[in-house]
Amino acid sequence: MIIDSRIRNIFLSSSVLSLSAAATMLACSGAATAQTAPQAASAQDAVAVLDRAKVDALLAQPDKILFIDVRRADEISSIGGLPVYLNIQPTELGRLSAFIPRDRQLVTVSNHAGRAKKAAALLTQAGFQVAGAVGVEDYAAQGGFLSGKKAVTPAIAGIVAADTRIDVVREGFEGTEGPVLLKDGSLLFTENRADRIVRIAPDNSVSTYLEKTGSANALAVNGAGDLLAVQTSPSAIAVLGPKAKPLATSYSGKPFNRPNDLAAARNGNIYFTDPGVAPQPGAAPAKTGLYRLDRRGKVSLIADDIRRPNGVALSPDEKTLYVANTAGEALIAYSVAADGSVSNRRDFAKLAGYKETPNGPSSGADGITVDADGRVYVATSAGVQVFGADGAALGIIPLPRAPQNLAFGGKDRSQLYVVGRGAVYRIATLTHGVDRPGK
Repeated sequence: MIIDSRIRNIFLSSSVLSLSAAATMLACSGAATAQTAPQAASAQDAVAVLDRAKVDALLAQPDKILFIDVRRADEISSIGGLPVYLNIQPTELGRLSAFIPRDRQLVTVSNHAGRAKKAAALLTQAGFQVAGAVGVEDYAAQGGFLSGKKAVTPAIAGIVAADTRIDVVREGFEGTEGPVLLKDGSLLFTENRADRIVRIAPDNSVSTYLEKTGSANALAVNGAGDLLAVQTSPSAIAVLGPKAKPLATSYSGKPFNRPNDLAAARNGNIYFTDPGVAPQPGAAPAKTGLYRLDRRGKVSLIADDIRRPNGVALSPDEKTLYVANTAGEALIAYSVAADGSVSNRRDFAKLAGYKETPNGPSSGADGITVDADGRVYVATSAGVQVFGADGAALGIIPLPRAPQNLAFGGKDRSQLYVVGRGAVYRIATLTHGVDRPGK
């Protein structure tokens, strides 16, 4: 839930007002007039009740739409809900209306649309732009996904305490991939189907960081502070900015297929994967590759026999390179020499959830990150799998939706941000990410 700290402080010290008092306050602010019962009913009747398709469309516009949930906290945790800007009782709307932005459209949320329509009517009378009201139980009955149910972590020694809440930063994005931490403490991730990069600021506000990114999928930051990306349209490894600068577009005279993920070393080497297009049932496996781009711009092929290379990451000392094979049962590791070359390929850890699917075998292994102690975190179909520096399985953090990528963030790198299937989650940890640029 995104909420201004001023509102939170008021919440803690406020007493509950009656609905009529809220209406009176709205009137006193000059934004509304006292209503008779027929007038109030008429105002509520004018509020549109949104179906699932309309709600999903609005959730995909976080820069333009804000959701306000008018239920009690216990209702949200027992029933579930939507990613909201503010959770507030209808009786408080009048007194706290000054803290609700007026430059965006609002959607009110309750268990069913009736109570939400009452709140929407009050906001409309106060001069706010209201797109409509939604009942989350109705939305769920139509097949919509509710995420507000309390989700917590298991205890994993040194990593997360038992029952640590998995916070939903926001949902409804058009694809979520490639998170990376910036020097100012903000976190970027790609909204790949929308061809943009989204920023989560240190105060947890969400905004668009960059548009027209070449359909960037994953991000990294190099030692010079440049924002790097794997682009998929056209395929390239590039430095992003107001104008992208391609660093590599081909190998041995042939263009890359569809690069997926990358890791930037302190010495300037960039390691990246190209799993090709998604495999089709009955078709031959796609041409794939694991590559190194050195600081002179030379591209070297490390391996072309990994069935579906996906996430890639470096150990804290950058002497080990980890590669996720989505179609394999094991996380792969390589030894990295001082010049950036790699050798000693080996199976590092066994991935849970490996099974046969209509498209072939899969563990769902995707993005990878590491912490300062060398533990390895992998987004898989089972959740976030955590391994020790020796490859020992330490535990799994299940999530409401299957994760796709992850990175440590926050001021002290103690927040694990996980993205996937249009959602962004945040988990407070007992450990820290590696103090280096990028992930």
